[in-house]
Parts: sequence; C-alpha cells; structure tokens
Amino acid sequence: MIKPKEVILGIKVPAQLKDRIFDYCDRNGVKIKYFVAQAIRGKLLEIAEDNYDNAIVDGRLENPAFTAEKNMKRYLQKRKTGK
Repeated sequence: MIKPKEVILGIKVPAQLKDRIFDYCDRNGVKIKYFVAQAIRGKLLEIAEDNYDNAIVDGRLENPAFTAEKNMKRYLQKRKTGK
C-alpha cells in the first residue's frame, strides 16, 4: 500500500489563534500549511530532545558516577542556549 505524502488533519483551534496564524502568514507571505507543519515538526523535535534529556538524567540517577554534576550542568546549559 502506498502512503500519501500529505493528509488532511482536521482540528479545532480557538478562533483567536486561527486569526493570529492567518494574519502572520498573510503578512509574511507564508503558506498556512507550511507554518502549521513547521510548528508541529518543531514541537515534536522539542519533545524528542526532552525525552533524550530525561533518559540521560535517569541513567545518571541509576549510576551517580555516570557523569560529574558539573558536566551535567554544562550539558544542560549548552542544550538550553544552543552553544
């Protein structure tokens, strides 16, 4: 079975949010479909990164020698700032 490249995703959002999205897209020449897809993609990436961080913390809690506290803080700060 061939999967379609795009599907319709029917959702309800508050009217004010829809108005803000439409306004932003109109003013910036962005297609609504692109904007929404990027927002979903970004949120899923954020969730995946949080899950990865939680796995690191869980591993550290199981084995305190896993990493030094300063290294863990440095890692989390780097992740937070992107530097």
